[in-house]
Amino acid sequence: MSFRPPRSLPILTLFHNVKSDKSRAALAMLQSKQKNTSGEEKYRIDIMDEHQQTPTDTQLKQIASFLKSPTPWKEMLVDDKNIGNAQDAFQVLKDKPELLQCPIVVDWEKGAAVTGSKTLDAIEKLINERK
Repeated sequence: MSFRPPRSLPILTLFHNVKSDKSRAALAMLQSKQKNTSGEEKYRIDIMDEHQQTPTDTQLKQIASFLKSPTPWKEMLVDDKNIGNAQDAFQVLKDKPELLQCPIVVDWEKGAAVTGSKTLDAIEKLINERK
C-alpha cells in the first residue's frame, strides 16, 4: 500500500482594504478562481486587512523585491515621499496603515507580487499562472 502525504496548498496573500472597490474586486477574483474544474482548491487565500494587521518589516522587504520594480515603494504606498527603504515604509505604515496601496497580492511560493492600484489585470495574470 502506498501513502501520499497531504499536499499543502500554496498561499496567495491579499493585502486588503475593505473600503476599496478594487480591493473587494480582487478578493472576489481570488475566490472565483480558487478552485479548478474538478472542485479542488488550487491555492489558499490569506487576507490581511490593512486596518487590522500592518505588514511586518520583513514582509515589506519581500514584497518590494517580489514586485520587480525599480521603484517598489511608489507601487506599494499611496504617499511615497521620504520613503527609501522597508524600514521607512514600516514606520510610516505603523502610524498610517491606510497608506498601503491595496490591493496587493503576493504569491510567496513563486516569489511574485502585484498591485491592483490601477487595474486588476496584473492580479488576474498572477492568479492564472497558479495552475
